Amino acid sequence: MPSPTSFKVHVPEAKLAEIRAGVARYKWFPAPANEQGFAYGMSTPVMKDIQRYWLEQYDWRAAEAELNRWPQFIAEVDGLPIHFVHVVGEAKGKRPLLITHGWPGSIYEFWQAIGPLAFPSQHGGKAEDAFDLIIPSLPGYGFSGKPASPIGQRATAAMWDKLMREVLGYSSYLAQGGDWGSMVTSWIGKNHGTHDGKGGAKAIHLNMMGFRPTPAIPQ
Repeated sequence: MPSPTSFKVHVPEAKLAEIRAGVARYKWFPAPANEQGFAYGMSTPVMKDIQRYWLEQYDWRAAEAELNRWPQFIAEVDGLPIHFVHVVGEAKGKRPLLITHGWPGSIYEFWQAIGPLAFPSQHGGKAEDAFDLIIPSLPGYGFSGKPASPIGQRATAAMWDKLMREVLGYSSYLAQGGDWGSMVTSWIGKNHGTHDGKGGAKAIHLNMMGFRPTPAIPQ
């Protein structure tokens, strides 16, 4: 499987100018004559304030620098480019943790947690509690490739296992997920766990339960 290539977020200046021009030339619908805040929906004055902010204050390059704070890569998995963050923390490969975001979401959900998880000694913790972090963008999300047809949670789980074991070389790992990511992570635990003796996920953590016992556990 091809090695990952380094990735940085960069939007060309011409594209930014095109977006600004589109925002600037927006044709406003007439506001209700007796508009009262949000009584009839979105407030026109508030929307105009947002437009003014985008045109006069918003700094995309600063946001872009923030998005590039952690190392990112693109790897081809099952023919699809997968974008992911890979931070080798103080654990130095000993505790890889795969984290999957939900819908509608992105890897940015975890931005503020990366430092404490990967470098706990810099945040009042102990270095031995650190993780290596692997945080992929789901297929069709962010900078990951768009599949030709829908990819479900079970197929995504298989792709994530290949990313961890075949692309990055981790024989075993931990996995966490919430929302849609919890379903992907559940399938990782079921189909790609170390219980088969072949490596894979040693444990999973979920903050949403999607799987149910079949048949139901008797009360």
